[in-house]
Amino acid sequence: MSTPFDGASQSGTPRTRLNSVPADGGGGGGGGGTNVDTQRLDEAANALVELRGDTENVDNGADDDCLSASRGLNKHTAGGMAEGGSWATAGSLVTMDVRWGSQVQNLKRLLQDISDKLHATSGHYTRTEQEERARQNAISTPFG
Repeated sequence: MSTPFDGASQSGTPRTRLNSVPADGGGGGGGGGTNVDTQRLDEAANALVELRGDTENVDNGADDDCLSASRGLNKHTAGGMAEGGSWATAGSLVTMDVRWGSQVQNLKRLLQDISDKLHATSGHYTRTEQEERARQNAISTPFG
């Protein structure tokens, strides 16, 4: 899997480049600039948003399955909600479902945070590039 920071490769396998230093070694940062593929950053951010939605769907299915199993265990011992029954396993299923839900919420917050930061990074690079182009275009030289 490649990232927006991967340099060109000769063998088809991406090779990492940092600070414009060639992947095959050599010293010094040289005159090249850092190139970031903002489209790929945005694609990665959007994929995380989609994954967040999928996580929500999986969580809803797990909730339904746990409560159904808990009710099934208690069906013959007590009426009402699963918590009203006498099977210890049924109560444990509900407890695990609550823990699962908490972990899913943490994961969703993390996915959203990373997605937001990727979008922000993409926007910052784009604005910086536009500002730098405008600055370069505004420089007048005696050579025309």
